[in-house]
Amino acid sequence: MYQILFVIHGMGAGARPPGDPHWWTSVLDGLRKSARKYGHDKELVLGGQREAGQVLVVPLTYHQIFDEVRAKWSEQSASETGWVPLAQQLAFSDPKAMAKLPGWVQGAGKFFWTHVLDVLLYRYVAEFTIPIRELIAFQIADAWSKADLDNGTNTSVHFLAHSLGTAVLHDSIAFLGQDPAFGAGTHQISSIVTCANVSWVLENGFPAYDSIDRPRNAPPPPQGMTAAYFSFRHELDPIAEIVRTFRADEHGWPPTSYRDEVAIDVKDWNVHGYDHYLDNPIAHLRLFQRLWPTESWAERRDPALVVYRNTPGTPCPMALALARRELAAIYAKPFPQTPDGFVDVVVETVRVFEIAQLACKQEGGP
Repeated sequence: MYQILFVIHGMGAGARPPGDPHWWTSVLDGLRKSARKYGHDKELVLGGQREAGQVLVVPLTYHQIFDEVRAKWSEQSASETGWVPLAQQLAFSDPKAMAKLPGWVQGAGKFFWTHVLDVLLYRYVAEFTIPIRELIAFQIADAWSKADLDNGTNTSVHFLAHSLGTAVLHDSIAFLGQDPAFGAGTHQISSIVTCANVSWVLENGFPAYDSIDRPRNAPPPPQGMTAAYFSFRHELDPIAEIVRTFRADEHGWPPTSYRDEVAIDVKDWNVHGYDHYLDNPIAHLRLFQRLWPTESWAERRDPALVVYRNTPGTPCPMALALARRELAAIYAKPFPQTPDGFVDVVVETVRVFEIAQLACKQEGGP
């Protein structure tokens, strides 16, 4: 019998270099690197013939829907400045977002079109929101049902999500839960691990704390379908921390099935990055304890954290210092506790990362 680990990306997953077309490559490589320390790296597989004891990693991918509109716009305007009126033609559900669009474009620079746009289209434009939920729901249901047939029983299923992907995953599972054939009585989720969870601030149709993906013993009745839910955020990540921070522990989710943890170590200028979150033992060890529950993960946690804190991290100390200073400035500003206030934070944050990335390259970094 094999398990399934669904992994889902956040914003900007389509902005890949030609030589690295798959967004999940670095995620899987990082998980395997961390699992290798405990002899489990070869058990994480992508496809082919599945064997008992393996964990089938299934990437949940939706960025192509955003990429298609960017490709369409590029045919109509060779310059990204010409994309602004094209974006303004979309049916935004909130006039405030439409009014802020030019300022967001100016504030985020090129990162607006590669990253921030994904958030706007998913949250505010139904012609993107609904197809993405349906697409991810189909990917989940298809892989899950095949696994149950292969295993001849209910498969142990896990989810790993980052940033915008946490909202997409939440919505897609809730969408699936509208089907009487998919719910707590028929399907059980072994674990959900989220990094920089934004499902509350981007809430749109499915309540962040009351939907079917909540823990089985979390209110309200009837019960949810998840055995263990973990939420990780970084203390210097404005995207996860400033506007409507996901805190299910403050909304009735019990500590027996939900854990909220804050990372403090900084190893890269992009503290919001998927890889930066997963490289930290506080995140990957929680996932591993659910994948391989018979081992003594609690005993491994403190030694692993010591090793991690002693690793040098990115070879760009000046860029790292710059990012720290600029992120602290973002924290000092007041932002509306609304979805458009969240986008304000995203715009400022990705601009900091853009500057830090350029500074890192000047230092000879990647």
